[in-house]
Amino acid sequence: MPVNHFHDHYEIYYLLSGKRYYFIQDRSYLIQEGGLVFIDKNELHKTRGYDDHHHERILLSFDDKWIHSIGEDAAECLLSPFRQKHHLFSLAGIHRTTVENLLFSLLREQQQMLSGWQLNSKALLTQLLVFCSRLSEKSAAEAEQPQAQNLKIYEIVTYINAQYRNRLTLASISENFYISPSYFCRSFRETTGFSFIEYLNNVRIREAQRLLRETKNKVIDIAEQSGFDSVAHFGRVFKQVTGQTPLECRKLMRQS
Repeated sequence: MPVNHFHDHYEIYYLLSGKRYYFIQDRSYLIQEGGLVFIDKNELHKTRGYDDHHHERILLSFDDKWIHSIGEDAAECLLSPFRQKHHLFSLAGIHRTTVENLLFSLLREQQQMLSGWQLNSKALLTQLLVFCSRLSEKSAAEAEQPQAQNLKIYEIVTYINAQYRNRLTLASISENFYISPSYFCRSFRETTGFSFIEYLNNVRIREAQRLLRETKNKVIDIAEQSGFDSVAHFGRVFKQVTGQTPLECRKLMRQS
């Protein structure tokens, strides 16, 4: 996933081998083999390489419709790993063996598609989520400790997440946080994997998608509420990020 993105389904990322950096919402994590990552829906995320090392991973995704098919009371238990403060489990020993056995069984079901494969896939994924839910109750997820020079960048990311509706520029950020523009641009990309503008646009478009889905507001009003100066600029950025126009997105959301 070299491209920054977010989506309305849940995602599980398991690293079989190698190392990766994983940026989620406002933090970077160093993922090593045995790392299990939970991405909640609509969380901005992106992976990038670690010294160009080869890596192998397994990626699973599912939506709320799948959760509801398990049962009305299933969400609290099955989604608890996605609600943790940190997103990463570093697995070893019996825990790693258990998770890998479940994942490989899921892969075999998807590949072979024998009689009852959909039912067994649902049972295996349910078992995986229950196991991780219990694991999360016993120990907090382990996150990479930010280096001292990254603390200011994390502070700026938090500020962007809160102030994206307002006019934010490279100059204003640099002035407010007493950091040179060139150092800020370089450090922001090294820490998050995004440029400042990429990150700001993705945060704003994510909010616009929410407004398109949950309100009947006009597109011109949603553009303003999301932090864009003009509806034309909003339309260009929206299509660049999502591949759709705002009206196409709203129509698709209403059909789903």
